[in-house]
Amino acid sequence: MKTMRLFSSFFTKQTRRNPAGKRSAPWGSTRHRTAAILLAAALLVPALGPGAAAQEKVSVVTSADHRFTDNGDQTITDTQTGLMWMKMDSFLHTGQWMNWFEAKQYVQTLNEKGFAQHHDWQVPTLGELRTLYEPEKTNSAQLGREMKIHIDPIFAKKGCGALWSIESNGHFNALGVIFNTGLTFNSSKQARSRRAVRAVRHIAP
Repeated sequence: MKTMRLFSSFFTKQTRRNPAGKRSAPWGSTRHRTAAILLAAALLVPALGPGAAAQEKVSVVTSADHRFTDNGDQTITDTQTGLMWMKMDSFLHTGQWMNWFEAKQYVQTLNEKGFAQHHDWQVPTLGELRTLYEPEKTNSAQLGREMKIHIDPIFAKKGCGALWSIESNGHFNALGVIFNTGLTFNSSKQARSRRAVRAVRHIAP
């Protein structure tokens, strides 16, 4: 919670003064937003490193249908597909919506910092994202909206209902999945509102 409060204060839109007394660029600017995303990933990763696992023994938690396993390090393993997912999407992790370019940078930072002791996180494909959509399950509603998120409740609650994939559609657009309907969205790569990413990695056989 202390770390999340730090994020909140960092992400709050504000302006600051330089030594000359002039106002600098607002913290809501693209440059500062990107810096915020990188800081969030950098700060949260060390808290989930080797020391955290050694400090306490975490009991194994599985989903009701035994498909998913909570690994106790903010990752979820899908025993059906052999994929490991972040338990939180990037919105829950950083408190920020992200466009497609920021989503890619966010995942790159996870790898540089070794999130959950792994360095091979990826932005998922459309096919990988679709494996998470289960219309008979309800995780929660997207924060501030009535849109239901139909993924397993083992994942962190009240995240983003629309997640980016790595796949482009031409030069300006990229694709993703809406987890209320399971449909594909086609948005500008610069679109940020209510968009996020959930990093994935392939478990070695």
